[in-house]
Amino acid sequence: MLNLRSSNRARACGVACLAGFFRPVAIGLLGLAAALPPTASAQGVVPPPQSVIVTATRTPQQAASTLSDVRVIDADTIRRAGPMSLPDLLRAYGGVEVAANGGPGQLSGVFVRGSNANHVLVLVDGVRVNSATAGITAFENLPLAQIDRIEVLRGPASSLYGADAIGGVIQIFTRQGERTDASLSVGRWRSVQLAGGIGRRFGATELSLEAGASSSRGFSATNAGLPSNFDPDDDGYRNRNVGLRVAHTWAPGQQLALRGLASDGRTHYDDFGNTDAVTHQRLSTLALESRNQLAATWGSLLRIARGSDHRRDEAAFPFFFDTDQDQLTWQNDVDAFGARVAAGVEWRREHVVSDTRFDRDERRTRSAFASVAAPLGSALLLQASLRRDDDSQFGGRTTGNLALGAHLTPTLRLSAGTGTAFKAPSFNDLYYPGFSNPDLRPETSRGAELAAHWDDGLASVGLTLFQNRIRDLIQYDFVSSMPQNVARARNRGATLAAGWRGPHWQAAAEWTWQDPVDTETGARLPRRARRHGTASLDWTPGGVWSAGADLVVSGERVDNSFAPPPPRLDAHTLLHLRAGVALAPQWRLALHLYNATDEAYALVQGYNTAGRQLVVALEYRAP
Repeated sequence: MLNLRSSNRARACGVACLAGFFRPVAIGLLGLAAALPPTASAQGVVPPPQSVIVTATRTPQQAASTLSDVRVIDADTIRRAGPMSLPDLLRAYGGVEVAANGGPGQLSGVFVRGSNANHVLVLVDGVRVNSATAGITAFENLPLAQIDRIEVLRGPASSLYGADAIGGVIQIFTRQGERTDASLSVGRWRSVQLAGGIGRRFGATELSLEAGASSSRGFSATNAGLPSNFDPDDDGYRNRNVGLRVAHTWAPGQQLALRGLASDGRTHYDDFGNTDAVTHQRLSTLALESRNQLAATWGSLLRIARGSDHRRDEAAFPFFFDTDQDQLTWQNDVDAFGARVAAGVEWRREHVVSDTRFDRDERRTRSAFASVAAPLGSALLLQASLRRDDDSQFGGRTTGNLALGAHLTPTLRLSAGTGTAFKAPSFNDLYYPGFSNPDLRPETSRGAELAAHWDDGLASVGLTLFQNRIRDLIQYDFVSSMPQNVARARNRGATLAAGWRGPHWQAAAEWTWQDPVDTETGARLPRRARRHGTASLDWTPGGVWSAGADLVVSGERVDNSFAPPPPRLDAHTLLHLRAGVALAPQWRLALHLYNATDEAYALVQGYNTAGRQLVVALEYRAP
């Protein structure tokens, strides 16, 4: 149901049903919360400042007031993780699952809440960068060194962001601010990564510039489990990237900014006929933004942007696909009666240039949206959103989301929510010669969740129960020889998360139980485990030394197959170790031992994964 090398083609019970299904787990969580230690203030510990989340409502919001299921990967976490790939970082800290066709730079897919890899919307500073032809985002070519923060919103979110957000939204915020930094890392397979950045303020003008380069000899992407592609040569990767932001505050509360990012990757891979092939892919964003405080309680954002994915393959059958998405957003944020309201309009044009002739190479989408986050009295919270998208190809679609939360105590909150989402067919689905269907409908979903969250600023425990039903899933039909809206899927599950922060220690863990199935056949959805989780432990005594460990666990999965039974991918556990030492106030030496136990595992049948890898990194940071 999912082929990562080509276009991805795979695809409620309400809140009351969820409550009945998971009632025993919810009762257990409440009992656990009651048994937890007293609040941080009672222990005389000053809790860390609350983080601010943007993606859950499109407006800045304190994490304690967010009713959505959001995971935040902040700058400190990214720095501690070291020079791993973005898919590996999301797997270790973002609560998602990953599939990859080999090692560095190879095609990767991310699964959020058990949905398909093309059911997650990726934004870079608010700009879409996915391929309009394949319908997925090239995570492997987004450079981690350019990223300051990542927010992973899990659950249907089309009512906020439109098409593709069935499983959730991953929003990436690039680096900015005043500082000077640089890093150099070397590791196995002759892997080298160099990155640097500088940020300065000149009166009312801010300037940030980032640049980086990496290369790796890599290892063979395939093995004998994929005989049609297997070539034992090393499949190397190199990347060059640059980022720029210029912002000028021309009057109090009035700012004009230009920002852009470009990443150029070149990846060797094993093609059909056991031949070596090369992908040259360039991802880029360019945006001009005007942020204006029009009144004390009214802020406006006007953004004109382009997100591009240009790919050329030197293979047995060479091809190229260039997709550009021109985007216009006008959003207004208003504070009134204690509520924060965001409302606006969007326009998007998708355009394709290729050596493959498509019946149509362009489509447009016009959208209007509104969201509100409001307290209802002293203990209740409301979060709601509504959006209308009108597409020039398939017509209109309306989506919504509603969530309510209640603070039973200052530290314990319960919430319930439901929402809808949709996925627009890709250009490959609609117009690829001989393998497409222009009459396809959007895939649609309806999700619901219940959550309980206890947090005293020092320790936290949370449980989220979720269910998502997807209809009109697009699958290739061998009878008609074209894709059809013939499938349905459902995922039901629970995520238990806990965290603790002390003066010198920090720990976090998360575990997900789920049952992602094709409801037409009862078969498990490929490359998604019924159980997966992560854990991390960090020691930061405040002096010269620091150390930490990450654990990534995945249960058994099944892979794609044209005939039953599907091949099975064994369960696995990965251990990553790290240690750092300050050589001087501005210099730090870090050691990273990824897959410390040299676990043998597979994310995709017939494709290799990395064994044990030692990476040495030298870092420079100055304010």
